Amino acid sequence: MTTPDPDRLRTLLSEVDFPCDRAELIRQATAHGADDSTLGHLGAIPDSTYPDLDAVTSACTRIT
Repeated sequence: MTTPDPDRLRTLLSEVDFPCDRAELIRQATAHGADDSTLGHLGAIPDSTYPDLDAVTSACTRIT
């Protein structure tokens, strides 16, 4: 899986109120037209609460 572009994640998750959980990240990304690869990455990150976008981006880069 190719890691989502950080700028694209920023756009997709621009309306997220952090901290938030994985389910909310997926809801927001879906609402903003995320592609299957990005949704797959978000679905594969640990089910946790993320304090900010940097934490989400970091979690996505650890997915192989």
